[in-house]
Amino acid sequence: MIIHKNQTVNNISAKISVTDIEVAKAYIQGAVHSHCNTSPDKPLSVRFLFGGDNRDWADTPLQIIYDYHKCMQAVNPAEQAAKDVGWLFKQVLKDDSRTFEYVGKDTGSISSWNSAA
Repeated sequence: MIIHKNQTVNNISAKISVTDIEVAKAYIQGAVHSHCNTSPDKPLSVRFLFGGDNRDWADTPLQIIYDYHKCMQAVNPAEQAAKDVGWLFKQVLKDDSRTFEYVGKDTGSISSWNSAA
């Protein structure tokens, strides 16, 4: 669940299979779970989890999203893929049994785990 943020989640623009979407969401959920266990006091976002040193998505379930946008000759396939992963990330947080709090925005939404909730 996400508090202090609109709960609307858009569909991703990449036309990939439902199975690929579910696998990508499971991968994102694993990253969120790991983050909550190792850095519970630090905020999390798509950029923090899947950008920077983690921006190479090769051999991950997120690569198919980037590949779709590259194949469709998007002007900036990495940016389009990041937006799609952002929508999946929001869905994962919304569906999670833990409570996350919207705390700000940089290139995307930043949330933190509200472990007291």
